[in-house]
Amino acid sequence: MSITRTSKLLLSAVLGTGSLLGLALTAPPAHAQGTTGSIQGVVTDTSTGDALAGVTIVVTSGQVSQTAITEDDGSYRITGLMPGDYLVTFFFGDTTIERKNINVGVDKTTPVFQKINTQAAVAETIVIEDKPPAIDPTSTSQGITIDQEYTKNIPVPGRTFESTLGAAAGSQGDGLGVAFSGSTSLENQYYVDGVNTTGLRYGTSGSPVINNFIEEIEVITGGYNAEYGRATGAVVNVVTITGDNTLKGEVFASVRPGLLVAEREFTPFEGASIDTIGNLDYSADAGFVLAGPIVKDKLWFALGVAPTANRTKITRSTKRRMDCQQQLPSGELSACDPRSVASGGFADGTADVDPDTGFTLYEELGRRNLYDTSIGAYMLGKLNYAVRPEHQGQLSFNAAPGRRVAKQLYGLPQSGDYTISGATTDVAAKWTSKFNDNKTEVEAVIGWHRDSTTVTPRVAAAGVTPYEDLIFGNLGVWSDLGYEDASTKAGCTDNAAGDLYPLIENCPDLVGHGYSVGGLGSVIDDRDNRYSAKLALTQRVKAMGSHEIKAGVDVDDNRLSEPRTYTGGVFFQNFQDRSQIYTNRFVQVAPVMTDDPKFDEVCPHTPAGAMQPVQQPCRYIGQTGEGSQVQGQTVNWSAYVRDSWQIRPNLTFNAGLRYEEQRLRYAEYLRDDIDISTNQPFGKNAMSMTNMWAPRLGLLYDWTKEGRSKIYGHWGRFYESIPMNINSRSFAGEVFYRQVYDYDQCGDMVPGYGSPSGNGCTGTGGASDIIGINGTLVAPGIKPQYMDERILGVEYELAEDLKLGIAYQNRGLGRVIEDVSTDGAATYVIANPGEWGEDAEADLMSRIEAEDDPAQRARLETLLRQFRGIRKFDAPKRDYHALQFTVTRRFSKALYMQGSYTYSKTKGNFPGLISYDNGQVDPNISSQYDLIELMANRYGSLPQDKPHYIKLDGYYQFDLKQAGTLTTGARLRALSGEPRQALARHWLYGPNESFLLPRGTIGRTQFETGLDVHVGYARKLKGNMELEVYGDIFNVFNDQGIAGVSDAYSVQSASNPIVGGTYEDLIFAKENDLQTGRETSSPIRRNPNYGNTTARYAPLTVQFGARLSF
Repeated sequence: MSITRTSKLLLSAVLGTGSLLGLALTAPPAHAQGTTGSIQGVVTDTSTGDALAGVTIVVTSGQVSQTAITEDDGSYRITGLMPGDYLVTFFFGDTTIERKNINVGVDKTTPVFQKINTQAAVAETIVIEDKPPAIDPTSTSQGITIDQEYTKNIPVPGRTFESTLGAAAGSQGDGLGVAFSGSTSLENQYYVDGVNTTGLRYGTSGSPVINNFIEEIEVITGGYNAEYGRATGAVVNVVTITGDNTLKGEVFASVRPGLLVAEREFTPFEGASIDTIGNLDYSADAGFVLAGPIVKDKLWFALGVAPTANRTKITRSTKRRMDCQQQLPSGELSACDPRSVASGGFADGTADVDPDTGFTLYEELGRRNLYDTSIGAYMLGKLNYAVRPEHQGQLSFNAAPGRRVAKQLYGLPQSGDYTISGATTDVAAKWTSKFNDNKTEVEAVIGWHRDSTTVTPRVAAAGVTPYEDLIFGNLGVWSDLGYEDASTKAGCTDNAAGDLYPLIENCPDLVGHGYSVGGLGSVIDDRDNRYSAKLALTQRVKAMGSHEIKAGVDVDDNRLSEPRTYTGGVFFQNFQDRSQIYTNRFVQVAPVMTDDPKFDEVCPHTPAGAMQPVQQPCRYIGQTGEGSQVQGQTVNWSAYVRDSWQIRPNLTFNAGLRYEEQRLRYAEYLRDDIDISTNQPFGKNAMSMTNMWAPRLGLLYDWTKEGRSKIYGHWGRFYESIPMNINSRSFAGEVFYRQVYDYDQCGDMVPGYGSPSGNGCTGTGGASDIIGINGTLVAPGIKPQYMDERILGVEYELAEDLKLGIAYQNRGLGRVIEDVSTDGAATYVIANPGEWGEDAEADLMSRIEAEDDPAQRARLETLLRQFRGIRKFDAPKRDYHALQFTVTRRFSKALYMQGSYTYSKTKGNFPGLISYDNGQVDPNISSQYDLIELMANRYGSLPQDKPHYIKLDGYYQFDLKQAGTLTTGARLRALSGEPRQALARHWLYGPNESFLLPRGTIGRTQFETGLDVHVGYARKLKGNMELEVYGDIFNVFNDQGIAGVSDAYSVQSASNPIVGGTYEDLIFAKENDLQTGRETSSPIRRNPNYGNTTARYAPLTVQFGARLSF
């Protein structure tokens, strides 16, 4: 779907509530999105090696204990353990063996094998201090577990859990979150205390949680079992702190003062007279978390609150071009002499250029500081209740309200100063019961996730006034609007008295930054709600080994509510370089012969291939009334069954099958209206995804027979869960009407504009388009989007606490859902690009043959042509191959370390749910497959392709005895650059849509490295209290490397792809007419910023903090 309508979507995705704040006993083992882990092992006789039956094992922590008795083969398993350290005690006759500090992770099985001397002559108690292996011998999953020690001692660059996810091998940031294993960041699923908190609209992380509230974070990047679904990226499972029988807590604070943040390196932007650069002024948070018993052994609580505040100083400077220097024979520039060449100076009518960089030379005229501020809070509440150890429940609450005040940078403050406020809220209730000597477990969970976002203009009138963008004009003219200072107005005004450079235009907008006037534009007042329920049953049986059979079902009811309108009902694009104004508005259209009185306007347009315009009945959608508010709904449900079969204690076979369905529904106001394409009512369900069968297979072998090794293989299929952005656009009757007016149709010149205003445009204008007039069709027989995964790996505990791993991972998209158009954007068809089933074709042909009504027959024949056109599109491809080397040293003897090296290749023609090349965030309805003429040159190295990625985290603690503990930590990253492109605009769709050259042939950005360090000092106080102060330095060497470059070879010119071309061929690229799309004889205009740096990594930043714990 066209990117011309995504400004609101990008704002919602990037400036959601999470960014406002961020600039356990209830789940069975191995449960998807669980909050607990388990311990299992085998007890044997020391002298004979025989299995010992009847050994009693008691697992104890600060909360209640759990007990198990070994089976005939000596095996045991204890489930439902909250993350943390445990004492495991073995009782056999008069012998007692205690294993201390046995760590259990969320959704992990810790192997604890034990040998007992059955010939002991006297009663004895043996205390063993060594730790069990850090290898889960029952799971093929890949990923990482992050605990409190990691977030405390490693310099994590942010304060919420998202900032830790980059520690996982195969992960990388992509601007909207963290992407894993070749996927985009919108393909993950996120859970907090068992509640699905994934963003409904786009698939972002949803709910931020501050690290101080978190017990453990599990990041699963591949190889997961049938319990997991709706993800083609990773599954992130966050477990917050839970109370136990010991009262514990922490008071904490941190601050990043602007005085200790290095100045951002200026990134020149060619062709603009307004520069902006942001520097952190301060970022601070403070709070507490407290957990403990209400009634010991029965009822526990956890409570936390952490307010936060941030402010960024944005320096906005204005500048003008110069015409007073020339390059000397030495290669240097002369001194400035603004006299003309004829008068003995250096002014020649051409703006001066720096010979070293190629950038136009500017001189600053004025500057002002603007402040972008935000405040918010993180909140946690939790209650745990145990009737008995076998029957336990939990209530949990997480919330993150916030408010941000943002400033207009390119235009009048009243058209861009706004306040964005919102909150995420998550509530869950869970219950777990065990029966039949703990061999049977039942778990039930209900949850509610809510996300709200509201944008309010700082000036009330901007909320009802049309937005207008003055593009490719002149800052000197715009200065008459009164916002720019006197020096800017004087220095930018051409040919005025005192104009120092009269032979050139002083302050032109050459790159289309524009100058915003009028109202705010998009209206944002969004509400998202997810109501979820899950039920799972686990049964452990003995049959040719040990089986853990689990079956479950879950349901999600997802609902959104949002405005779909502009302030004033319309927005104007005022192109001052070609003296035209585009008016853009949402409309609802009706069949030509309609007699429905609500369609009180006429929207003339010329369909593709037509010679005469059609007088289309329509209705303008204003800020209020029908169609201005969209109510969307998607219902998901799934069921699964899996068996983890331990054929032998060191050989496990996992097999599972998952079934999913997803029903995406039309907006409520549309359901009784007539679809103009089919002449039938829209109805309730817009698209139903069924038959999503997802098998999973895994095999593991431990050659040490002690849990210290595993060789494993995995194959699985994973289906996408389509985010609800498609509901609010494709299934809500989104039709966009654009009219093109020449200036002489728009009234008088407006002072300060340099042109008329869109408010003065009258009549029907010239060319006009109704984009999406025929609505969005769903191809009959459409099939769901899925990904297949293959993994082969080895893990081995080389020495106590030291684990090495190597794994090969392959992921490939098997099918994609995207919208396509075969009639020049008049009709969008949601389909599987490149394929349309023969059965669906035969069914439609049968309907045509049986149809007697000529009009209806013609409609069906049109649909047949549309659907057959789907096959002409290239089949989407995305293939990821990776080899991962990992090393983990659990904390012992004062040292912790984990690291990885990933060599990977990601190739194809479809990046995924984010269109990185044009910045569009429209999952499954991006512009990537809209037009057949844009298919060329898209195959190659995808934006996610960064072949080499090195990660190393670690810390060391110096025991200063009575003087305390000194901790030093470090975080190292080194990664390849990303592929570069040569892009041009499309005459209808706008910038960065046409791949002039094959993807990735221009080269890569540079290899980047970064180092962060941490120093902390802790000292015991009275009792069990401890005070720690610490400092973090991020980007120690202040290497503000390249985070992005401009791939837009041409911004103003539309051009067709040069199929298979090279860089040398770009000089032959020709412009397309922006009204008709026809190729002209004129060469395209090269963007002066092409290849230049557009974004840099954050500068050196210092953070101080303190925590008092007890």
